[in-house]
Amino acid sequence: MQSKRTVLLSLATAAVVTLVAGCGAQNAGNHTTQNATPTSLNLPKLPTYSGPTVATYNGGTLTKQEFEQQYNLQVVLPKLTAQESKTQFLQNYILVYKYLYAKAVKADKTPVNVSEAEQLTNQYMSQLVGQDYKTQADLNNEMKKLGITKQDFVTLAEEGQVLQNYLQQELKNVTVSTTDAQNYYNANKLNYLQVTVSEILVKTESQAKSLIAELKKDNGKNFAQLADKYSQDPGVKQNHGTYANATAGQFVPHFAEACATLPIGQISSQPVHTRYGWFVMRVDKRQQLPFSQVESSIKQQLLQQAQNQKETQIMDDAKNNVDVKMTVKSSQL
Repeated sequence: MQSKRTVLLSLATAAVVTLVAGCGAQNAGNHTTQNATPTSLNLPKLPTYSGPTVATYNGGTLTKQEFEQQYNLQVVLPKLTAQESKTQFLQNYILVYKYLYAKAVKADKTPVNVSEAEQLTNQYMSQLVGQDYKTQADLNNEMKKLGITKQDFVTLAEEGQVLQNYLQQELKNVTVSTTDAQNYYNANKLNYLQVTVSEILVKTESQAKSLIAELKKDNGKNFAQLADKYSQDPGVKQNHGTYANATAGQFVPHFAEACATLPIGQISSQPVHTRYGWFVMRVDKRQQLPFSQVESSIKQQLLQQAQNQKETQIMDDAKNNVDVKMTVKSSQL
C-alpha cells in the first residue's frame, strides 16, 4: 500500500512537488471561491483569502487564513505534523503552490481533468480511513473541525495537474541526440561488454595464488568445486562462482578491467585485488555489444538524466527567485 504522503503528493503532482521534501498543497474549506484565471481555460477555481499577512514572496503575499487552511489540509488532517514544521510547510507551499503555480498558469493552457482529480481524492480519503481514522465518520468529524471539505482535495489534485502539465511542457525541449548516445557509449564501453566470468573470492593474496596453482593442474575443471568450498562471494551459493552473460561494468573497477583483458578460457596468472579481497578469475566468454544494439536504451537513460537535471534546474531557479520573507515569527504561525 502506498504511504499517505505518497498519495497526498499524487494529489498534488507526480512531478514538481516530489522535488521538494515534504511540501504542501493549496485549497480551501470555508472561503469564497473565485476563478483565478479565465474559465475558458478550465483551471481550478481557487478560494480567496483575507486577513493579516504571514509572508511575502516575489509575486504576492500569503495570508494567515490561507496558511492555516492549507496546513490543516496538508499536514494536520493526515497527521504529518511530526514530519513537517509550520515554517517548512510555509516555505514549500509558497515555492510550489504560489510561485511555481503562477508560472504554470501563465505557461500552460491544458484543461484540468476533473474526473481524474475526483478519483485521486477518493483514493486518498479511503486511505486516511484505516491508517489514521477508524471510520469515515471520524474522518468527516475531523474535516469539519478543521474547516476542510472534500472539494479542497479535488482542487488540490487539479492544481497538481496544472503543475505537472507545466513541467511536461518544459521537458518537451529536452532531447538526446545520436551523437550524445555514441559519445556515452564510447566512454562507457565496459557497461556494454557482455561476459561470462568465473571467480573465487578469498581474503589473502597467498590463498588466491595457491588456488591458481591448484586450478592450473587440471585446467580449471574443478573451478566450481573450489568456488563452493573457498569463495567468500555471497553469490556462490546460487551460481557456484560463475556469472553468466553479465555486463563487465556492473563489477568493481579492477575486476571489470580484468573481464575486458584476460585471455578467454584461461585462469588468471595473478589474483585480481579489489576492495572486497583477492579474486581468482577465468573469463569464459566475452562480447562487446554493438552501439546499434544498445543505442535505444542509452538514449532513454540519458534522456531521463537530462529531464531530472531540467526538473532540478526549474526548482533551483524557483528557489533562487521566490524570495520568501516571513512577516511574523515562526511561533506566531
